[in-house]
Amino acid sequence: MPKLIVDLSKAKEFLKEKEAKNVIVQIPEGLKEKTTWIVEELQEHCENIYMKMDPCFGACDLPLNDMQVLDADVIIHIGHGPIHKNKNVLYIPCWYEMTEKELETNVSKIIAELEKRKIKAVSLVANAQYTAFLETIRKKLFDSGIKSFIGSGTSRLASEGQILGCNYTVVEQAQSIVDASVYFGDGYFHPMGLVFSTKKPVIVVNPLHGTVEEISEKTRDRFIRKRFAAIAKASECKKFGIIITIKSGQRQKEKALKLKETIERHGKKAYLLEMDMVIESYMTGIGVDCLVNTACNRIVLDDAENWKTLIINPTECLIAIGEKQWEDWNPDEFMH
Repeated sequence: MPKLIVDLSKAKEFLKEKEAKNVIVQIPEGLKEKTTWIVEELQEHCENIYMKMDPCFGACDLPLNDMQVLDADVIIHIGHGPIHKNKNVLYIPCWYEMTEKELETNVSKIIAELEKRKIKAVSLVANAQYTAFLETIRKKLFDSGIKSFIGSGTSRLASEGQILGCNYTVVEQAQSIVDASVYFGDGYFHPMGLVFSTKKPVIVVNPLHGTVEEISEKTRDRFIRKRFAAIAKASECKKFGIIITIKSGQRQKEKALKLKETIERHGKKAYLLEMDMVIESYMTGIGVDCLVNTACNRIVLDDAENWKTLIINPTECLIAIGEKQWEDWNPDEFMH
C-alpha cells in the first residue's frame, strides 16, 4: 500500500526564519488524522499553533482573514502546491511513496488496459501527490510501444503533468495526437473534470485501491444535455441571486458586479449573495428563482443536480438572458 509522506522540515525552517509567534496550519480533510502530530512537531518553533478545522478545498482557500482575527504571523498550508505567492504563506506538499513492485504492478495494469482498448498514445496526468511517478510510467509505457506525453500547464501548477480540479492545461498541448488520458491518483474529483476538458476517454488508475477503469465520453454528453436544460429553465427566471465567495482564490467580485448590471439591464432583478462556504442550505428561503455561481466552478459541475434551487455559471446566465448565444456555451468554463 502506498504511504503518504508529510515532511515538515521546511515548515520548521520557515517558522524560525519568520520568528513566528502565532501560526495557522491548514490541512485538507484527508490529513485531519495527523492534526496532533503536526502540532507536536511544530510547537517548539512558535508560541501558538491554530489548526484550521474548517474544510479546505485547495490552495484557493487560504484562511487569510483568520490571520488578522488571530493575530497570526504566518500560514502553513499542507497538501497543495502554491497558486498565489504570499510571503507569509508556506505551502508544504505531500506525496506518496510506493515500492518498485507496487509501481510495476500499477504500470502492468495500465499497459494491459491500453492494449485491450487499442490505445497507442496517451497524456499522463496526476494530482499533486502522484506526479513524481509520471516519468517512470512514461518510460515503461514507451518500452511497451505506447507513446505518452507529460505536459506543462499554467503557472498555477507546481509540476509537469499535474492537474487541479479547475486546471487541466497540462493536456492541451498533446490533445491532437493522443487517444486518451491516463490519470494516476486516487478519487474521481480530478479525472471527472478531465473528461469535460479533453473530450476524450479518461483511464483512471487508482494505486491505493489497485483499480483501473474508464470514465467515458457518455458522462460528458449527459452533463451537456443537463446544462442546456438548466439554461432553458433559467431563461424563464425573473430573480437571480449572484453568489460571491470571500475565499481568496475564488473571489470574483468584479465579475459578480458586472453580471448584476447586465441582468438588470435585461429587465430582471439581481441580488448579490456574499458567503464563505457555498452551501445550498445557507440560502434556503431567500426568494430567488435562479442562483449564479461566481465561486469555484466545480460547484455547478459536481453538485448542481443536488440543489433544489436552479444554479448556473456566469456564461450560462448570459445565454439565458439573451446577452450571449447558445454557441458561446463552453464546458471549459467549468474547469478554469
